[in-house]
Order: sequence, then structure tokens, then C-alpha cells
Amino acid sequence: RVLFRSGLSLGFGVPFGMSAAEAANAVPEVNAWVVVKPDDTVVIRIARSEMGQGTLTGLAQLVAEELECAWKNVTTEYPTPGENVRRNRVWKNYSTGGSRGIRESNDYVRQGGAAAREMLIAAVAAEWKVPAAECTAANSTVTHKSGKKVSYGQLAAAAAKLEPPKEVKLKDPKDWKIAGKPLKRLDTLPKVTGQMIYGIDVKLPNMLVAAVKQTPVIGGKIKSYDAAKVEKMAGVKKVLAVDNNTVVVVVDTYWNAKQAVAALPVEWDNGKLGDIQQSDITAMLKEGL
Repeated sequence: RVLFRSGLSLGFGVPFGMSAAEAANAVPEVNAWVVVKPDDTVVIRIARSEMGQGTLTGLAQLVAEELECAWKNVTTEYPTPGENVRRNRVWKNYSTGGSRGIRESNDYVRQGGAAAREMLIAAVAAEWKVPAAECTAANSTVTHKSGKKVSYGQLAAAAAKLEPPKEVKLKDPKDWKIAGKPLKRLDTLPKVTGQMIYGIDVKLPNMLVAAVKQTPVIGGKIKSYDAAKVEKMAGVKKVLAVDNNTVVVVVDTYWNAKQAVAALPVEWDNGKLGDIQQSDITAMLKEGL
């Protein structure tokens, strides 16, 4: 099970004329992909895992490009898989591998950003009683042809009340200013400062951690293991074998699990594959060719 830390943002009706104190408590969700806060911070939902390949920043760039928001105001959050199910899989596929996050979802995440942009424009057009075609969006601001302007943060609550458009026109890649550009990655600073939450950082009530030692050879089996050597180590709850090819140490914390499994003596019966060397594999491949 993969756990994500995230916040759930809901849409509220916030009139343009409300006080700053009232507005500060409202965090409208324009649509499933975009949350705009009253201070113009843009939260972009990311439904793929960042594994070092740049997916987090790349997907945020695609949404931000169509949204026409200021990149300096962008932050991200992960909606949970459970929330995805509750909302009829609005964020679609959560699987992550290779470059699939960008290749498989670039079209519909861009549509999410474009839809949010059109909703923001529609909100201000309704407020000003002007045709939406007379308004343009850029740099987290909607501008009327008369020169009148309003920020996304002021519009988000009204936009959140609108029905998303069924069809939106996506930008031509030749006009991109954010997507595909070499911008600083959004995950670098929190990783360097220790703020990033990894799987091993997640702690739930009464949660235990399992660390494993598995046979190093396919088809190998456990010959013996000495549970007594680690049973009295810090945090160890249980040592057991699984499928006769894996030994599991169940402990209270990741670090204690790491220490205990490293100290656990295990002797393996590697079977007939245990004696195969790289030279044998090379010879087999040459023969096959």
C-alpha cells in the first residue's frame, strides 16, 4: 500500500467583495486538478509518483501552461487513491513507471489546466457582465480588453461554482512558456531540507514495519536462520519465514527493522541455479544467437 500525505480542498462561494479575513479561510477548488488560494498560490494535483524522474515538476508544468498561471506561485499535492475512487477516478491512472506519467496523461492533465482557465475567465465575465471572448488570462490574472484586471485568487471562489466546460482548446506547443522548459524542479528544495515525506516517513497508530531477507537466487530456499540472534534487538516483535524462501523481521520502526534484518543470520540453499556464473550466461546467449 502506498500512502500519500495530502489536503482535501473544497469549493466555497466567496463573493468578490468579502473581507480579507473571510477570504483567508476559503480555499476553493476550481476543478479536480487546480486549487487557487486567496493569496494567488496555485496548488496543482499530481496523481503520479515522483521517483526521481521529474514527473512531479513535468506534470505541474503541463497544467500550469494551460492554466496560464504564474509559475512562481505553483505548489503541488497528491490526491489519495481513495479520494480518486470516491470521485469516480477523476485523476484516472495512478500507475508510475519509466516516462509513462508524461506520455500517458499529458493530454488530460493539460485539459484540466485549460478547463480551470476557462472557468476563471467565465467567472469574471459574469461578474463584469462582458463576453468571455473579451477577456484573456495570463500570469495568474484575467484582463478585460478595457484594461480592467483581477487576480486568480480573487476569482477562484466564483469559478469553483461553475460547471467545467465540456471541451477546451489546448495551446499549440510552439506557444509554450512553461511546459517543456528547463525550470527548477519543485521537489529539489523539500528533499534537500528534509521536508519531503517518503514512504518510510509515514507513521500510523500501532503501525509495525517488516524488513525482508530473500533468497538471492531464483528457486533458492531457506536452509536455516537464527531468530534468537535478533529477537532481543530494539523494537523486534517477530521473526518468521514466508514461502520457505524469505525471512521477515517485524519491528516497530524502519531503522530498527533495517538494523535487525542486517544482523539476522540466514543460510540459503541456492539450488541448481546457485552455481551459474556470468560466463555461463554469456555462453548461453552466444549459443542462442
